Amino acid sequence: MKLSAVVVTQNEENNIVRCLESLLFADEILVVDALSEDRTVELARELGARVLSRTWDGFSSQKQFAIDQAKGEWILLVDADEEVSNELCEEIRAVIQTSDETTTVRPPVSDSSGKHPPLHANDPRVVGFKIRRKNHFLGRWMERGPWADDYQIRLFKNARGVIAKRPVHEGVQLDGDSGILQNPLHHYTHQTLSESFRRLNRYTTLEATERASRRTIGLFDVVFPPVGVFLRYYVAGGCWKNGVRGFLLSAITSMYKSVLYLKIFMLQRQKRVDGNL
Repeated sequence: MKLSAVVVTQNEENNIVRCLESLLFADEILVVDALSEDRTVELARELGARVLSRTWDGFSSQKQFAIDQAKGEWILLVDADEEVSNELCEEIRAVIQTSDETTTVRPPVSDSSGKHPPLHANDPRVVGFKIRRKNHFLGRWMERGPWADDYQIRLFKNARGVIAKRPVHEGVQLDGDSGILQNPLHHYTHQTLSESFRRLNRYTTLEATERASRRTIGLFDVVFPPVGVFLRYYVAGGCWKNGVRGFLLSAITSMYKSVLYLKIFMLQRQKRVDGNL
């Protein structure tokens, strides 16, 4: 079995069909579902996926469990709100099936001239590939700004990639070098402002819990660094070119930082109060 496409889900009936239909080229589609209460599991099985049920244990733990159950030589890790484009599908096929295929990579060594020669995809140093996510925000593609340059490791050899143990923004850590695929993974995220605020509240709570034991946060951090985040996205990052959506993305990202620091501040203050009891 060459390729296992891996997806973790929880109440994703609105996204799962689009996602899994784009993965039908894989030798195995594995869905690890966190006890969904909608039709996610039913729809996944109708599309031929192997479905395992597991109580939600956090993003990192859930994804690592899913990867550990996969049978393929290669793992393609996809979120339920993502879709493999037709062009990316063909590129993935070429990478894992054609030994002559090459790709732009960051070589770990230089040749005698000091230049970095290209590596073949089947070079043992290349164990995974970064894929560019094309992000769909509030009904449109974000073609400019930080979200237009969103590369993540999603394709990797089995047993050569693990999920970072973080509550959010977990990512894949490779035991080896990585290449870069040229075609996009479609990401249908933040389709409404309500969804954006739900994500913000959930993710900041998870991240604040992890970061509360790090440096002490003051009210200065709640106010001023978020302003810098907004300017970095909207002005330096070019989000202003996306009109109203660019402004909203910059504002929500800035708000995320402010709410995160506020939650850390409150957790740290409560810990100090409890310590004085």
